[in-house]
Amino acid sequence: MTHIIEPERRIPIIADVDVAVAGGGGAGVGAAVAAARLGASVMLVDRLGALGGCMGPGGWNAGAFSLKNLDFERFREQPYFAFQAPREQIEADAMDVIRRCGIAGEWMSRVFDMDDDFGCRRNLADVSNRIADVCGRMVDEAGVRLMLDTTAADVVLEDGKTVCGLIVENASGRAAIRAKVVIDATANASVAQRAGAPLVASNWEPSMNITFGIGGTDDERFKQFIDGRKEPPADNKWIDEVMIPEAGYIWWRLGAHISRMRPYADLFKKAQEETGYRAVGRVGDVGIIAAVFPGPDGKTSQDSMFWGRADIDGKIDTLDGDHMTTVERDARRYMMDTTRFLRQYVPGFENAYLLYLSPYIGTRGGRAIEAERIVNEDDLHAARRFDDVIARGQDGRYRKDAPTDVPYRQLLPRRVENLLAAGVSAHRKPPNLRERTLVIHMGQAAGTAAALAAASGVTVREVDLRRLQRILFEEGVDLGGKDHVQALLAKPAAPLSEHAKREV
Repeated sequence: MTHIIEPERRIPIIADVDVAVAGGGGAGVGAAVAAARLGASVMLVDRLGALGGCMGPGGWNAGAFSLKNLDFERFREQPYFAFQAPREQIEADAMDVIRRCGIAGEWMSRVFDMDDDFGCRRNLADVSNRIADVCGRMVDEAGVRLMLDTTAADVVLEDGKTVCGLIVENASGRAAIRAKVVIDATANASVAQRAGAPLVASNWEPSMNITFGIGGTDDERFKQFIDGRKEPPADNKWIDEVMIPEAGYIWWRLGAHISRMRPYADLFKKAQEETGYRAVGRVGDVGIIAAVFPGPDGKTSQDSMFWGRADIDGKIDTLDGDHMTTVERDARRYMMDTTRFLRQYVPGFENAYLLYLSPYIGTRGGRAIEAERIVNEDDLHAARRFDDVIARGQDGRYRKDAPTDVPYRQLLPRRVENLLAAGVSAHRKPPNLRERTLVIHMGQAAGTAAALAAASGVTVREVDLRRLQRILFEEGVDLGGKDHVQALLAKPAAPLSEHAKREV
């Protein structure tokens, strides 16, 4: 027998709401808060025990707050702000701007404001907990009903194409949530997949990663060691001649790691010969993994701890259960082996221990809906404007001097009704439109549209586009400058099927 047949069963309906949101990362929080603030009844479902997704309980926040997506013109010269940088580095008038930039700006400023009570953000776990706390409080204050430790396992589907709820599973069992509109903010379009929406495979573009914290370091002793290694040791060439070829290392993909490995060349060589440890480890037979090692460039130990990430690359299918089991197992084993290497060979790490590993692998993306309009590389090169703009984004690999509009159609899956996608579930990779503030903007747009559709008794394709844009603009979402937006709002919106003709 190659399959089983599930018996028909009755599933209790535990809620009947206007909007159901699957996924409690940045996009899901933005969607839930936006819809609830417009008066919609909202249920937010997340598989983890806290909100914030990869940057919250996921522990992956070693990057930066993206200011440019809040207001490109205002923050053109300061596009990013490091997660652990002191708030004082942002001028007071800039903070005032941030606070007015929609839900994303509110979220960011509230994280900054926690410095008043807890001091500057110290490490990745500290940032993670603050982000999760802010997301949770914003959701509660908006009146959103919340289900944590709950999986959105399936959809409630009518007439083969209209989504009208979610099937969820948690410790209480299996239950149904009826909803007028459902939003997929799962980061891999899992709700859209279960609804039968066409999808695009886009899980090869970014490297995956795991966040780690190593405790018990002697910061001063390590500083003396690394300062004495300004020049790479003689065994440096071994990295290029032996280590990289053996690993099949993709230097251009994870090239920053190589520069931080060079001060350790002789130690890596010695450890490999004596213990078999490999600085570039293997992930089964499908990939490689390399940690960001502490160095003299700011990524060093402090407060007797070293925090960083290990990046994972290769032909790893994030939608393959066997692949992801291998990644989870081997990434954690590699980090234990790396901590052992540091203890045995690196001064200042003699008493180190593995303090923290993020609870799941950060995939930086997954499959996405085949949207009614997919933003592509040509759009970014052209800094394309769209009549149905709901946010703006940028990928510096294509163009740095101007952002590209994200159209409402990017949130609409094909062939399925009353389902919206937001965040990573909504866009194909490449290009990269996954920065935190942008996915929150996308979530805010999806939540606003869902609330309008539910209140008006129309589908999400029939939402009054200009009303949606006006609300977003008044809430501070950057749609392209005041004059541009006012001109846009002054003219009637074409049917969504006609919007392609208005692209410029």
